[in-house]
Amino acid sequence: MEPVQDKSFWNAAGMAGAIFGFVVFLISLIGSYLTIMSEPTGSFLSGSMVSSGVGCLVGAFGGVLAVKFYINEFGPEIKIGKGAVIGLVTGLFITLLYQVLNLIWPIIDSSYLENLQTAMIANFEMMEQLSTEQRDQMIDAIYTQMQNYYSAASIIQNLLLGALTYGLLNVLSGLLSAKFMGTPPQEELF
Repeated sequence: MEPVQDKSFWNAAGMAGAIFGFVVFLISLIGSYLTIMSEPTGSFLSGSMVSSGVGCLVGAFGGVLAVKFYINEFGPEIKIGKGAVIGLVTGLFITLLYQVLNLIWPIIDSSYLENLQTAMIANFEMMEQLSTEQRDQMIDAIYTQMQNYYSAASIIQNLLLGALTYGLLNVLSGLLSAKFMGTPPQEELF
């Protein structure tokens, strides 16, 4: 009788989560520095806004890579439900690494948060399509967000929002990957 191989997906989800968590962080960081270095235009579309969308789109493919790693390790037999679980865990790993790197970066570049805040506020001040009251509300929100960057409530909120976003996107990508890259397991007759 041959031993049963433990088909744990943690390695696959962890590797894909680490890769995509780092990539999403780099995309976000590049967008933030583009915002810092650009002249204020008064447009809602800033480097950090665009990079947020691009990062979300790129991060959604973590489930695909995790299922691919799983299939490479254990063979093509995978249930689509397992693909969804692999995608969910990958999304959680992406969120965790991304948030940890986001908390560490302002320590590495001590002027990062202040420069980002200044650039975003300067951009809001140029927005002529908004009333003075709306601009002031947006500026106050950015100021409060940056002042509470390391607060427990802010960290928990970012973790929950990231887990929801990357978790759901990667559930879908993991499920679809298992469906199209894998094969349904053979039913045992005994």
